[in-house]
Amino acid sequence: MKLPIKFLLVHVVLLAFDANAANSNFNHKGIQKGATSMSCYHDPCAVTRIMNFEITKKKPGYTQLKLKAVGGYRGWDDKKTIWDHEFYTMYVNCSLKRPNIAGSLNGENAILPIGVGDNSWIPGAQYPDVILYLQACHNYNGEPEKGGAKYGYKIKQPYL
Repeated sequence: MKLPIKFLLVHVVLLAFDANAANSNFNHKGIQKGATSMSCYHDPCAVTRIMNFEITKKKPGYTQLKLKAVGGYRGWDDKKTIWDHEFYTMYVNCSLKRPNIAGSLNGENAILPIGVGDNSWIPGAQYPDVILYLQACHNYNGEPEKGGAKYGYKIKQPYL
């Protein structure tokens, strides 16, 4: 009778490990409450401060985060950030195949261009979102092109 119980326990542990393996690339420690994301693609820099963090969905290969945030900007040489007065909610959809940031629960914005090699160019309008996405989904604060390669993204630009 002990053998079937051990077999069942091993099976449950392996099943749990397998279910979490697909999400092993996601690390949300970089975008918790109070975190700041800043991208300086041009002057002024775009700044986002996270006021609330919540995981709303989690399944193999996909995690959805609900973030309450406030935006702002800071000049390259400035030490002070000018903050907006309104808070907003965004949904960060962590996925290696369809990475995006949406403004509503079931909404989906354009797939973020996170690629490698010849497909690693990021349009200026999407640069702050890519920086925030990599910070939120991978706790990554480096060059987005290197982040795309590090985490296995291969999102091609539709117009390249």
